[in-house]
Amino acid sequence: MLKGIIVQLNTGLGRHAGTDDALYLGVSGTAGGREFPLDIAWFDDAERRSRVKYALGSIWDEEAQTGARRPKEATGGWNDPALAYIGFDAIDRVYLRKQSARSVRSDDAYELDEVDVQLYGPEPRRRRFRCNTGTWLGTAYGSQIWLPEVDWDSLSVSLRT
Repeated sequence: MLKGIIVQLNTGLGRHAGTDDALYLGVSGTAGGREFPLDIAWFDDAERRSRVKYALGSIWDEEAQTGARRPKEATGGWNDPALAYIGFDAIDRVYLRKQSARSVRSDDAYELDEVDVQLYGPEPRRRRFRCNTGTWLGTAYGSQIWLPEVDWDSLSVSLRT
């Protein structure tokens, strides 16, 4: 089962790169899935040039949690990955989604610079999904980006099947 998640979210440098819209991390596969809101109370986390690390659930790697912020209810509450009962080995899709407005005019688009997602199962099991190609998310651009799995110590895409 999926026990914990670390998300490193880096916002772009463009003039209007940041957003006040909600961001969600989606994790799914043939053994379940769900979205996790990346929302921290009283913290402006998706602003231009921001580099924010989130920690959800139980993570056995203490070093990976250094500097991480905990979204609402991320430990023991409704936003804890362990309570979603997602089969760790069956995860085959990880994505980032921005809540978009109905029209381009009212949407607060978001420039994603990089996202790195570390999934933690029972110790010592872990997996990594990453996109380090900058892109925009929003009504005009599309609201989701799916992340490829990468080797733990490499920037290259994994050959995992």
